[in-house]
Amino acid sequence: MSGNVEHNILRQTEAAKTLLRSIAEDGCEDSALSSDMIEGETGLFEAVESALSEIDECEVLIAGLKEKEKAFADRRRSIEVRAERIRAMIEQAMLATEQHSMRLPTATISLREIKPGIVVLNEADIPARFWIEQERPAPKLDKKALSEAIKIEQIPGVTLDNGSISLSVRRK
Repeated sequence: MSGNVEHNILRQTEAAKTLLRSIAEDGCEDSALSSDMIEGETGLFEAVESALSEIDECEVLIAGLKEKEKAFADRRRSIEVRAERIRAMIEQAMLATEQHSMRLPTATISLREIKPGIVVLNEADIPARFWIEQERPAPKLDKKALSEAIKIEQIPGVTLDNGSISLSVRRK
């Protein structure tokens, strides 16, 4: 339908331009008369009205699609939460039964320890040597250097978390 609307506007615009040239050649410079002639002798007004209806239909479709996209995003988030919850249950089951890996027909799963990470308690207490200079907006914390240094010395404003366990799933 969109192609028909566009083609019709182009065709009616050409007809109106031809009519305006004809009126100008006759020496008439009355804009009200020109407008009335275009309305009466061409289908430009109807073509524009049809195009406006097409725009309205597009806007309705856009609004509906935005709602569908939102519903799909909500559904995706719900499924992601469910998958994470199931992963956590598998981790807990393996920890409770002291299984560090399992070979299954569809996958090999294993638990791996994640090293303790840094937890910034107060950035203001962290020594300047752990900050990377930047032009804007402010210096950036060098977490890699901080992570290495905290293993061998106590640094104000920073502590380590307890680390954690992560489930690794390999499928072939």
